[in-house]
Amino acid sequence: MRIFLYLLPLLFIACQASTPEATPSAITALLQPNSEGLSYPVYDSFDDVAPLFNQNDDKTYVINFWATWCKPCVEEMPYFEQLAKEAGPDTEVIAVSLDFKKDIETKLKKFVAARPDLPPVIALADSKYNNWIDRVDPEWSGAIPVTMIYRGDKRVFHAEKYNSYAELKSSVDAIR
Repeated sequence: MRIFLYLLPLLFIACQASTPEATPSAITALLQPNSEGLSYPVYDSFDDVAPLFNQNDDKTYVINFWATWCKPCVEEMPYFEQLAKEAGPDTEVIAVSLDFKKDIETKLKKFVAARPDLPPVIALADSKYNNWIDRVDPEWSGAIPVTMIYRGDKRVFHAEKYNSYAELKSSVDAIR
């Protein structure tokens, strides 16, 4: 019994000194696939992805709303791919797909599989747009493509297609 009493403080110190595993950030957790067979997560409610728009750290967030059926969205996607490729650790580029729920496991899956340079994709299947688009930005009419860029309290809302990588990069640089 006495030996146990002497060892108890040592065990306590050893447990305190062990390095806990890093917990994933809110964004990392949001990007984890939650559907079998898909490389991206699918969310049925905007509330589930709302933390994406409220990060207050030293990163710049570039969040593009798009869909595979939206021609201007697909046309500008190479600019987001390039930005994701060239971005440093202080920039997160995320593509939020607004594809119809019936197309998430077919059209979106095929699109994502064919584009290995896509930034991380989140499928948002919340069709109650009128309940949440103002939460992204009150100026958003609901049309896509749309891009929200923010860092802390600084925000840029771009409610149209980017016509070049330089134009997108300029928007991102303006927020820093």
